[in-house]
Amino acid sequence: MFSIKGRIVTPSDVVDGYLMINGGKIDAIRSATPDYEKVYDFSGAYVLPGFIDLHTHGIGNYEPLDKGNLIGMAQLKARYGTTSFLPTGAAMTTGQYINMGASAREAVVDIDGTGAKIPGVHLEGPYINPKSSGAMAQSTRRPITVEETRKYIEQIGDTLKLMTFSPELEGGIELIEYLTRNGVVAALGHSVAEGCQLREFVNAGLSHVAHMYNAFVPSGEKEPGVLNAGLLEQILLNEALTCEFICDMQHVSPEYIVIASRLLGDDRFVAITDSVYGAGREDGMYAFPNGTRYRIADGVARLHGGELSGCLAGSVLTMNRAFANLVERCGINPVTAAKYTSTNAARVIGVEDETGSIERGKCADIAVLDDACHCVATFINGTPVYVK
Repeated sequence: MFSIKGRIVTPSDVVDGYLMINGGKIDAIRSATPDYEKVYDFSGAYVLPGFIDLHTHGIGNYEPLDKGNLIGMAQLKARYGTTSFLPTGAAMTTGQYINMGASAREAVVDIDGTGAKIPGVHLEGPYINPKSSGAMAQSTRRPITVEETRKYIEQIGDTLKLMTFSPELEGGIELIEYLTRNGVVAALGHSVAEGCQLREFVNAGLSHVAHMYNAFVPSGEKEPGVLNAGLLEQILLNEALTCEFICDMQHVSPEYIVIASRLLGDDRFVAITDSVYGAGREDGMYAFPNGTRYRIADGVARLHGGELSGCLAGSVLTMNRAFANLVERCGINPVTAAKYTSTNAARVIGVEDETGSIERGKCADIAVLDDACHCVATFINGTPVYVK
């Protein structure tokens, strides 16, 4: 048994006190000094539910290509307060997607409390509309086929948690239904669908939206006196959908984050990094697994070369900075920001009974941030995997 002293961010309040940990689980919050042998004293620091990142393509020297890279990602993620993440593959071959899933299963065994949890994987693509492929090379886009999807379901199994695709493509409705039947979260992304199509997608089982505002066509063709609501507006208004936002303040402006926060409320907003290989490293030239190059400079990753040169290419964000940006630049209170960076993501992938909030009986997956929102400690299942 031990305790963590600090400003504890619960689902309803921020409490100065001691978070009691017993057997790897959250036990209680107390205001008085507990009679425990071990007390981690982080007075004045935020004690938060560990961050959960549903959309990340890499960090530092690592990307989700094999077991060694995934272990490296898990260990480095923990240094920024992330306690669970979905390795996210994009612009991959069928074999690379399947290998990522198999490697994730193997990595879970070897991480064994030394880094962030990997509850599953996220496939971004390959069924992406060529009209809105973003930073992903056109050559990696493929039509929706039952045969390919069946390979992912059968060979990745229940490690496959989330799949992002463009549901307006031929076979999109059937794909939503197939994924949902097999326990996979179907997510809309890189879409040029009409707003009026959204309800059909949701009725089929669509429940999530990838990196909202990015790789979408702006809404609202002007008619005399009328600005039509398009896909983006329909997404924000549809209460069945949770929505990801890259909270680096580069992909989405603070003003749009605030607008979305007010519309979505406490439960539908999910902060992600969409981070790429090289995040946290020095400025320089990097490349995606398919060879597409991008340059990281001044905290931003942009494509280098080709007709899309200069376009954003994922982020170099870490989850502690996402929390900081929400609080400091968007004026969102810490209780709500904790839901955006942890609780809601846990609900999306069905692990909310185990983690994602500071509540009695849940896993002691905890991030501690100082007053500058630097991560000073991370606990996973009550084990201190990082203490600065």
